[in-house]
Amino acid sequence: MRNGLREWVDGHITITVRGKRFERLLNMAVRDGIRIWNIRRVGLEVSRCDILIRDYFRLRPLLKETGCRSHVERRDGLPFWLLRLRRRSGLAIGAALFFIGLYMLSTFVWSVEVTGTKMIDPQRVIRAAAQIGIKEGAWKVKLKEPLLLQKELMSLLPETTWIGIEMSGTKVKLQVVEKDEPTLPLPTGPRHLVAKKRAVIHKILPEVGRSQVTNNQVVEKGQVLISGIIGNETRQQAVSARGKVQGEVWYISNTSVPLNQTHYQLTGEKLQQQYLLVGPYAVQLWPFKKQSFALAESSEERFVPSYAGFTSPLGWKTVTQLETEPISKQMTVEEATELAKKFAREDILQKAGADAFIQDEKVLHVTSENGKVYVSIHFSVIEDIAVEQPLVGLPQAPANNGNP
Repeated sequence: MRNGLREWVDGHITITVRGKRFERLLNMAVRDGIRIWNIRRVGLEVSRCDILIRDYFRLRPLLKETGCRSHVERRDGLPFWLLRLRRRSGLAIGAALFFIGLYMLSTFVWSVEVTGTKMIDPQRVIRAAAQIGIKEGAWKVKLKEPLLLQKELMSLLPETTWIGIEMSGTKVKLQVVEKDEPTLPLPTGPRHLVAKKRAVIHKILPEVGRSQVTNNQVVEKGQVLISGIIGNETRQQAVSARGKVQGEVWYISNTSVPLNQTHYQLTGEKLQQQYLLVGPYAVQLWPFKKQSFALAESSEERFVPSYAGFTSPLGWKTVTQLETEPISKQMTVEEATELAKKFAREDILQKAGADAFIQDEKVLHVTSENGKVYVSIHFSVIEDIAVEQPLVGLPQAPANNGNP
């Protein structure tokens, strides 16, 4: 039975045998215990086979006896590999130094990753970890046991209930679990909710306090919407008024848009720069000189080998630049007007605040001069108009406001 590993360790060769008595040669070799395999005919009186190095020298007397001649076609196995390696000692030394350097780099910490934080700033966790030795460039051999590091890190961050420390290759992962502290509502004193601007009441939903206005009523800035005074004339109590009041507010937006618009499009030209990653550092390998376009969009791809939880300190980064060029477009007045309306809507909603929406809009006038289009738009916006007004004293009973 053949043993491929044994054949490779002992070393074997492929020989070509020429002669009319090749079959006689095989019979004599088998009788003497010489191992020969992969026997095939390649010509009329030419055959090829594989044989161990040590058996080849025992085959020579048989070749002479049968009148055959042999020629070595190929050499394979550990002895020949070591011989080639000896001839290329510089390559062997370089490969050994490379793996030694790779191993040395893998014994350092090159990145610290923080996960699980909600209220705590991740940078604060990284600074606390650096105080106990967990930082970029730290030698892992000198670090303490993970349990000791965990206790020290939790003492520096008392608002955490648990911190997991996992060393994965050259990366240290810090898994933070914060304490669950109940959020208490901020104490508020007695107050009214008043209108922050002139509006028409769209919807009023009082939660605490007494409503002072009704739907479709016009209110002025500072007018009480939900009173913080509850009870009757003989027995009153001041509370912190709460609720939601939406009102219809009017805006006039004046917006200008240039008729000549500039856009950027890809030209199809691109440049790629190759970098060798060594820990947190990147060394440009190709091209040797820094190249870039005047206008470009950049993207990068990173490849860092990892296997079975071990992350290599060496990696590869490719930066791709796609050249862009400016393209000028002359818009019509109608196109510029639509673009101005879009900009005006975004600006109005940003001013109106969260949960606001535009109920109606109307273009008042459009003018075009000096290469620009000027648009004036009237907006009707539904937004939250209630603001707090503290109660410093017990006011008189609020007056009944009439509908407009």
